[in-house]
Amino acid sequence: MVDVKVTATVGNRTVKLEDIGDSRVRAGLQGAATQVATKLATVKCPTHKRGPTDVRIHFDRTGAADLKYDSCCPTLAEKIGQALG
Repeated sequence: MVDVKVTATVGNRTVKLEDIGDSRVRAGLQGAATQVATKLATVKCPTHKRGPTDVRIHFDRTGAADLKYDSCCPTLAEKIGQALG
């Protein structure tokens, strides 16, 4: 499974998932991270045989998500986009 780091804006600061006090909010954000990790688990670059690395999701105050990741090449980036729809 791909490791997905999650942060969120709470008030005026950015906090890690594990530091979010409301368990319902934390569970929802963790669920989103799990869905992304599941979809990316089998995505591999056909040339370099690597998957995405340093996958991170940041949720802003409105709940909008910003996904970032590192990929070895544009081909892998395209495959990631296809997997996430």
